Amino acid sequence: MAGSSGVEVLIGIAVALLLTWLLLIAALAIRRPKTLQLEAAYRRFSPSALPGHNRRLRLTLLVLAVLVILNVVWLGLLLSRASGERAVESTSTQSASPGGLSSGAPRSPTSGTRSRSVEGERETIQVEDVPDSARPFETVRIQGTYRGGADTFLRVQRWEGGEWLAFPIPTKTDQSGQFTAHVEFGKPGRYRLRVLDPGPGLASKTFVIVIEG
Repeated sequence: MAGSSGVEVLIGIAVALLLTWLLLIAALAIRRPKTLQLEAAYRRFSPSALPGHNRRLRLTLLVLAVLVILNVVWLGLLLSRASGERAVESTSTQSASPGGLSSGAPRSPTSGTRSRSVEGERETIQVEDVPDSARPFETVRIQGTYRGGADTFLRVQRWEGGEWLAFPIPTKTDQSGQFTAHVEFGKPGRYRLRVLDPGPGLASKTFVIVIEG
């Protein structure tokens, strides 16, 4: 906005100067009849004085004409610059406004809703009814549901030594996505587990089983 105000001030100055030069030319034109009378008088008394006077008059008119031309060119440059800045400002405002149109392909009004619904239906592995504790070498049943993962092989993993280690026998989901896995622990301790789909790398939330000694 400050740049636009400065350009408007310069345009106002240029217009004022242009009007001033035009008024000067008009004043010289109005005084022209008196100059003609003076020329007639000079011819009577001093014909040699006329050439110098005429040269000064032509030189004055030439200087005024050059100044007017330069002023008109300057005014044109300022006007083109101001119009360019307004166009850029208008484009920036439209792009930044919440209602501005995107340069990409038009979006369907339901595309956002469809995206959220697909995200809500994304495949998830949910573990259910897992016992909190067991004894060494006791078979622990881990069951749950893999939404969207029918007939998929899953692996039960435990966190040990800073990495996830898989139990040797995988489990497979049925047509409804339900699965049941059986694991055993040889040493007492607290074990953090999860169920993993190795293909996409999708895992369930971790859960803990305590093996009591």
